[in-house]
Amino acid sequence: MKKRFILFLVLILVFSSIITAEDSVTKQSTPTTKFTLNLDDLSRNLVKHNTNSSLDIISNFLTTYDYYFLFATPVVGYTVGYLTDDYRLKKVSEDAIISSAISGGIALLTKIVAGRERPYAEEGSLSFNPFASITQGATYTSFPSGHSTIAWSVYTPYAKEYGWWIYIIPTSISFSRIYEDVHWLSDVVTGSFLGYYTASYVYYF
Repeated sequence: MKKRFILFLVLILVFSSIITAEDSVTKQSTPTTKFTLNLDDLSRNLVKHNTNSSLDIISNFLTTYDYYFLFATPVVGYTVGYLTDDYRLKKVSEDAIISSAISGGIALLTKIVAGRERPYAEEGSLSFNPFASITQGATYTSFPSGHSTIAWSVYTPYAKEYGWWIYIIPTSISFSRIYEDVHWLSDVVTGSFLGYYTASYVYYF
């Protein structure tokens, strides 16, 4: 029980660090028109030229209420499972919390070491400045996507237990990070795989 409590505190610290850093960025993107075979640049151009009001609303909603989707879900799930003596719900909620702490810690460390610049900075997808985030802030914390990492860590145990349709939630959150121009495609893909495989390991462990 003590170990679970310590992991829960670690999750709060890691999650707060990642989300605070990512939500503190300001979009300063400019229109992009150059065609490229680089998948990061290509996907960014594709998204930038296919925005619409419906996607704006959905993306803004996911960004505004990310704390509820990423943090409240496992906490509420565990609480309900505990109070109702629902072992399945309590177990997958525990798995979500533990995998988030593990993958979130890995993502945070990787962000600091990689120092990748965010898309809106307009320096290109190959702009890396290791450890720059320590002195220059969230602009250099693009790789990997913390939101994607934690989203897939949180919802993968629930999806494995209750149904594949739950993957719609982390997929939508991951896409919103590209749509909001704060992450490259490779940031999101890497974060998603990190979260998914960490959660899968914890779930089957």
